[in-house]
Amino acid sequence: MDIGHWSLDIGHWTLDIGHWTLFIQFIVLSANPRSLIQDPKNQVSRKMQESHPVIKNELLAYLLRPRRIVFIVNPKAGTNLQKHIRDCVDNHLNHKKFEYGIWLTEQEGHAAELAKKAVDEGYEIVVAVGGDGSINEVASAMVGSEAILGIIPAGSGNGLAMHLGYGRDIDEAIKKLNTAEVQTIDCGIMNGRPFINIAGVGFDGLVSNLMKGSHWRGFLPYFLKSVEAGLSYTARECRIELDDKVLELKCFAISIANGPMYGYNFQIAPDARLDDGLFKVVILKDAPRWQYFAALPSMLNNKIYDADFVEHYAARRVNISAKGENYVHLDGEGMVVKDELIFEIKPASLKVLVPRKTFKKVEG
Repeated sequence: MDIGHWSLDIGHWTLDIGHWTLFIQFIVLSANPRSLIQDPKNQVSRKMQESHPVIKNELLAYLLRPRRIVFIVNPKAGTNLQKHIRDCVDNHLNHKKFEYGIWLTEQEGHAAELAKKAVDEGYEIVVAVGGDGSINEVASAMVGSEAILGIIPAGSGNGLAMHLGYGRDIDEAIKKLNTAEVQTIDCGIMNGRPFINIAGVGFDGLVSNLMKGSHWRGFLPYFLKSVEAGLSYTARECRIELDDKVLELKCFAISIANGPMYGYNFQIAPDARLDDGLFKVVILKDAPRWQYFAALPSMLNNKIYDADFVEHYAARRVNISAKGENYVHLDGEGMVVKDELIFEIKPASLKVLVPRKTFKKVEG
């Protein structure tokens, strides 16, 4: 008689009626879960288990397998601390929650390629290890996807990382990844190119271009290049369209801010939010040069809007026209653009891990 099927195997009988075998196997494994965990294809390495003990219920540990996370590391980023990233991840990442890989970039643009590869291969979390420029590259390949961006600060300024609460210490930032929560934020687009934090036109665009390719990083070289740019750059006549509003001003610098701050805690748009669907547009009008430098302290205490030469607006779309070449930066990466500059907000387009202690603050 054939009921499903009977089969005889020396030493034991196997009864298979429909899908009952799967259920019986589950009951057996529940009684003896170690038989499943001992399969080398289904277990974390013994060394990993010893250093990071698994959940006592081994069957549950198997069913709740770690999430796939990859760290994309810029080995030439500002602080050079990231050269120890593997040891930092081994020591501080929660290996019960995450199964990780580490990929190193080799040239400009490689981080975006690796991020796209990670998304295509199904990594749930892609972590940018570097400065604001590295974050921009990685995030640009993730906009609109379900993959989640993580950040480890290893650049010079680390504006976005500081705003989100990751700080400057790599070890502490990795620890914060363990309990971070997902927030969906907006992104900016300039002539088809994404940016996450801040774009700038004029003076700060020139500073970023002067820093481009420099192997000397940190606050001092950035400050010296800012002084050089401040003494040489002259304000330009600009036509600025803010949604339905049109301005014609002589501008020293224009910041299109999705987030509030540059690196080193300099706040150019204190009221900017990453998730409100709006840019904060901050315009530094023509003024004696000494006034710009005198206003620097006000950027550290959220008072930049009080300066007489500053105007600020909110907009979803910004068009900027000026004669000749425009010095521009996107998240600190300098470039020169001759065409009209068109900035558009892309709401709720990027998922980001935010440290738990600052999650509510960032949410507002």
